Amino acid sequence: MELSKEQDELLSKILFRDLVANKNQIGEEFCLEECPMFLEAGSALQNLPDALRTEALCFAAVKQNGKTLEFVPDALKTEALCLVAVEQNFEALEFVPNAQKTEAIYLAAVKHYGYALEIVPDALKSEAMCIAAVQQNSCALKYVPKALYDKVKASL
Repeated sequence: MELSKEQDELLSKILFRDLVANKNQIGEEFCLEECPMFLEAGSALQNLPDALRTEALCFAAVKQNGKTLEFVPDALKTEALCLVAVEQNFEALEFVPNAQKTEAIYLAAVKHYGYALEIVPDALKSEAMCIAAVQQNSCALKYVPKALYDKVKASL
């Protein structure tokens, strides 16, 4: 017998509640394989005890919902994890530590949301990044530095 969507969601909530209640007896593999709510709703990471916020679980959550990066412990926020988060949702850029805000991170953001060029420091605005932003949204042209403006506009 197949479960309805409502029954499946309820079961997922029960599994997650039990996961949190039995954090010492349930391992990471259970979280990844047996708790669909965790993978489908990355925001569930915020309710997970710190002891269970492993690199693998954080990666799985961020891959589903980039903004879940907010609940990833700073020690686990690698450039690779931050890149996955920003590629999934450019708004995750808000939760990327300053030390991890590299050209690659900003490029991923502008490829998905051209207006993100507004918050890219001018020192990191390359011609390629500006072109990517403007290709995604031509209105981002107003955030292109003057020195690159003509080249970027010509690429349209």
